[in-house]
Amino acid sequence: MQTMFTPGFWADSIKWFHGLFVLFAMFGGILLVWFPALILLHAPAVIWAGGINLVGWTCPLTPLENRFRQAAGEAGYRGGFIQHYLEKAGLSGMDRRTLETRVGWTILGWNGVLYIVIFSALR
Repeated sequence: MQTMFTPGFWADSIKWFHGLFVLFAMFGGILLVWFPALILLHAPAVIWAGGINLVGWTCPLTPLENRFRQAAGEAGYRGGFIQHYLEKAGLSGMDRRTLETRVGWTILGWNGVLYIVIFSALR
């Protein structure tokens, strides 16, 4: 019996979840205008996404995706998730640490400003 839950399925699922998490960390703060309680999920996502990039750690989802890719007979990738998919889209040519540092500060800075604006307006 053929199952849809193949290693390739799991690798793609992790890729999409990872991508949605990054988008949520970067832009999910906008939703706080309508759902202020969402800060309980968004703030930890921002701290994780910004912090992991600034410290230079690898998100656990990246090696997990790569393991499933390799189990599916595909090539994994080196470097981080953001670097890999930005380069794949032709958007980056900088080294990994520079990119991670810029992404980390961008996530933290953008959301810091967003939180100040939103919560000042809500008062």
